[in-house]
This record gives sequence, C-alpha cells and structure tokens, in this order.
Amino acid sequence: MTESTAEVIRLFGGPGSGKTTALLDRVETLLEDEDVDVRDVLVVSYTRAAAAEIRERLAERLDESPRALRGNVSTMHAKAYDLLNLSRGDVVGESDKEEFCDDFGLEFEDEYEGSRRRSARSTTLGNKVIATSQWLQRTRRDVGDWYDVPFKWNEEEVRLPPEIDDNAQTGNKYTPTWPSDDDRLDIPEAIRAWRTYKGDNGLVGFADMLERVKQRSLLPSVDYLIIDEFQDITTLQYDVYEEWRPHMERVLIAGDDDQVVYAWQGADPDLLLDEDVDTDEILPNSYRLPSRILNVVNREVSHIEKRQEKDLKPRKEGGSVEGVPRPSMLDLVRNVRATLDEDDGTIMLLFRARYQMFQFMDEFIDEGVPFQCLTDQRMWTDRLSQYVDAVEAVADDEPITALQGRRLADMLQDSAFGTGERDELFDALDDIADESDTEDLAEIEIEPDLIVGHAPFMPDRAAAADMLRKVTNFQERSVRAYFGGEYRGMDRDRVRLGTIHSAKGREADHVFVATDLTEKVVEQMAAKLDQQGAEIPGDEEFTKTTSPVPTLTDNERRVFYVGMSRARERLVLMENLVDGAPTLPIDVLLNNEPTGQSIEDALDEAEEPMPAQAD
Repeated sequence: MTESTAEVIRLFGGPGSGKTTALLDRVETLLEDEDVDVRDVLVVSYTRAAAAEIRERLAERLDESPRALRGNVSTMHAKAYDLLNLSRGDVVGESDKEEFCDDFGLEFEDEYEGSRRRSARSTTLGNKVIATSQWLQRTRRDVGDWYDVPFKWNEEEVRLPPEIDDNAQTGNKYTPTWPSDDDRLDIPEAIRAWRTYKGDNGLVGFADMLERVKQRSLLPSVDYLIIDEFQDITTLQYDVYEEWRPHMERVLIAGDDDQVVYAWQGADPDLLLDEDVDTDEILPNSYRLPSRILNVVNREVSHIEKRQEKDLKPRKEGGSVEGVPRPSMLDLVRNVRATLDEDDGTIMLLFRARYQMFQFMDEFIDEGVPFQCLTDQRMWTDRLSQYVDAVEAVADDEPITALQGRRLADMLQDSAFGTGERDELFDALDDIADESDTEDLAEIEIEPDLIVGHAPFMPDRAAAADMLRKVTNFQERSVRAYFGGEYRGMDRDRVRLGTIHSAKGREADHVFVATDLTEKVVEQMAAKLDQQGAEIPGDEEFTKTTSPVPTLTDNERRVFYVGMSRARERLVLMENLVDGAPTLPIDVLLNNEPTGQSIEDALDEAEEPMPAQAD
C-alpha cells in the first residue's frame, strides 16, 4: 500500500449537531477553488437512503440534477459497482440465492416473504448461511469463525463447533469430523458451497465487490474523499478506505462513535476512534436536544469507557423525560392518542425488535391513525397514500392526479371495472399523459368522471379497503380503520414507528422508547461480558435467561443512545412493556447497575448536568 500524504480531518458530530450540513459546507468550500470541480470529490455514505439525501441537498446547493451527482455521492458498494464495471446481471439476486438453496437442500425466504415476517431476521437456514458468509467477509474472518456471527443456531439442525458439540469426534474448528449418522448441516461446508456457486456462475455479492476493489487496487478518479457515518463501516470497508486514502489530497471522515447501530453487521467504532488524523473537529451544538433530554442521554452513554466526549450545547433549556413502568400496549396507544389530541408535534415509537413493533401495531391499527413504518416498507407507503387520496377525491367529485389515477387502475379489484378492463383505464390515462406538456404524472389533472366511467363500481370511503388488491393484511386493516376513524386528512408522516436501528438520522418532537430486550440480545451480552471478564453487578450469574438485566454492553448502550437522542421535546421511556421480553430497568439503562432508585428519582437525577470530568 502506498504511503499516505493526504491530509486527514476527523469530524465528530453528536445527535442533531448538523453533521450533514457541515459536510456539505466543506464540499462547497472545496469548490470555491476554481481548479476544483465537483467531479473531483467523492462523498461516501453508509446507506443508500443517506447517500440519496446528501445527493439531493448538494444538488440543490449547486443547482445540479441529483442524477448528475450519482457518481460522486454514493455508498461504497455503489462506487465499487462502478469501478468493477458491473451490470445488474453480475450481482447476486434473490433468484440466485433461492436456486442455490434449492440445489443444496436449504430452506430459503425471499424478500417478499420477509416483508410479511414479524421477526427482525430470517430464521431459515439458507438465509442464515448466506448472511453468515457475508458477515465473515465484512469482518475479515475465516470460515472457521462462523459461530462468532450474532445469530442463534438450532443445534438439532446444525453441527456446532467441535469444542462445544458433544457429537464431534476429532479435529479442531477447521478440521472437525462427525459420525456417519450425523446428518445435521455443516455450516462451513454450506458457506464454501455458496461461494463456489457464485464463482461458477460469475456472480458477485456486495462483500465480493469490496474485496475485488481492494485486491485490484481500483481507485476512484477524485482528489478529495469524504466518508460519512465512519463509525458504521466494517473492517472490509476500512480496508478499501485504506487503499484509497494515500491517493487523495485531502480526506474527511465524519461520524459519532456513540451512534453505532450496526455492530451486529461488523461495524467497529474503534476504526473511527483510532484512525491517525491530522486534525480533529467536534461540532459544538445540538440543534435537536433540549437540556433535560441531553443530560439524560449524556448520562446513559457516559458508561462507555472508550469514547470521544462531544460536550454538546443544548438547543434550548427544558424539554421533558418521562418513565412509565409496566405499561400495556393499550396504555401506549392511549398515550399516543392523547399526544395527538393535545399537541401538533410529530411522534416516533421505537422498539428493540421488530416483533415488539408488530405487537404495538396490532393494537394501534384499529385507531385509524395513519402512520409511517420505518422498518417495514409495506405499510403506509406512497402507493397506498395515493390510493387513499384518490378514493377521497373521487368520492367528493374532485379532480385527481394522473399518478393517483394509475394507482386506482392498479390497486382496485377487478369487480370495480364492471364489464370493462383495467387496461382500458390505463390506456385512457396514458393518452392524457401523452397530450400533456409535462412528464410528471403528479402534475396532470384527471376529472373524476373519467375514473367512474371506466370503474363504474368505484368504491366510496366505506368500501375502499374491501376493494383493494396487492396489499398486506396490515395495509387493508389500516385503510378500513382510517376511513372509519377520526384522523382522516392527518399527515401520514406525523406518526412513525420502527426499530431503534431504523431511526438513525431521524427525529421527532415526542419519542417513545421501549427498553425491552430480546433473549438473543441478552444471550449475546452475557457471552460478551463473560469473554471480557467483566464484573457483573449483583450476586446472580448473568445468563441468556436473566431478567431483569443488571448491566449493558457498550454496543447495546449505543443502540439505546441512538433511540433516546431522537427526541426534540419529550422523551418517554417505557420499562417492561412487552410481555415475556427480558426487561432492561430504567435505572440500569441510566446507571449501568441496579440502584434501587424509583424511576422518578433516577430520571430526576439524570436530568441534572453531570459533574465535570476530572482531567
């Protein structure tokens, strides 16, 4: 690797500190040099959504089309795709995974089936084998280290590492042997078979792309490199960064080591903290958090020993933090409704696991409140909203847009068209669009008579849910409750719910965070603390069945820090909300050990500024 002469700047930005704005400001500063063009700059973000946001905001500043900046603002995988000159057919798809699993005798769940599942991750062996292979690549581990992946394996289906599997005969984790009648799946063998399948069929996965870029020393044709969310990059992504860095004039890495939510995918905050840099910059203000909420989240995250202190200044004095012990899902629904009725602010509800979120949704949907689901995209989607808006407009004999018309043509049951065909409505809409002077279907007006003429049994509000097709049960229930409720016309992004991981980069006025964990998370924490030889508060052994938990690992503490720091005005912590889930007491969340304090006393203490740290 070439010795680096690049100037490296590290930018720390805490929650709500305007890190993205600061990145864009620095791009604009670079472009003030007449010898520097935007094509000389590469901005890399961790997710496609984050890259798209940066691209749109930068395009607006530069009076450019976002599409024109796709080569200069992207994820690292998207840039690798370009550097390798790949086409879509070269990349592993769902059908390839399914074919391999069929050939190898493994059950597989595709993305569509996964969207209907209530658990966070697939439990089918085929999906887990493929995901484990990717995880090993991302973390630069050998296949023999497969058991380190944060998955739960069924020992009746899978051969465990020989050192812990009583059925193993000889050898070590790299060369175990098994009785001839042991027909359980050998995970290393399956991983190697998957990788062979990709090679034989000329296919590459996302991790393969990065490995090839590193191996071939493929470089982007830029002089300035900016990497956002650096705390979430994996070891493999860091290797690519190390390959690129020496060839740059200047590098900016930005992130917050306290906001790592992808540790289970191999993210390592030490890659940000330990990087050799020329200059450190720390953004000083939080434009989101009021003082009381900021003090509480500071106390929560202060128990991480290795971290960069941000010393953020609050947006304003005040804010509120509430703790609710043992609420039911119905209690939470009532709390949300009361908030909607008493305040115009936005609401976000966050859960540690997807199944917990679905439990709340089961109770909440029938209230008729439209909401955005951050985790599952098959809820109040734009597509569903356009259908609902079109039904309301036609029922009121008002014009709709051509885009809404196409949604009706696509989503109405066949019976709505009587003796006609839905294609006839599509054709009529296409004719109007062809004659229009704009290509934007959302700007083309359609009279309601056209819709009714082609769909004589066009439903009114009461029948809108019954006449839907191509939707999930949750969507159908949501539409029925919406038209039968009292929240018609409410902004559909006013209430958002999801897992804590899905809330990264977002904010709301009122944020509800459930502190319940999952058995798998507790199992991982117990194993990690045992591996570290950490001292556990209390006299009882910390195992995967421990509840309430007496402490948190750093990774779990970062996850809850992200969730809690979304709140602009009010933070509500809910202890023991989910029946059967391991409980994380609020005093342990704030103090990293049981204190015997009541929730009120623990929060009152946490809302006060922490004593200054000794030098």
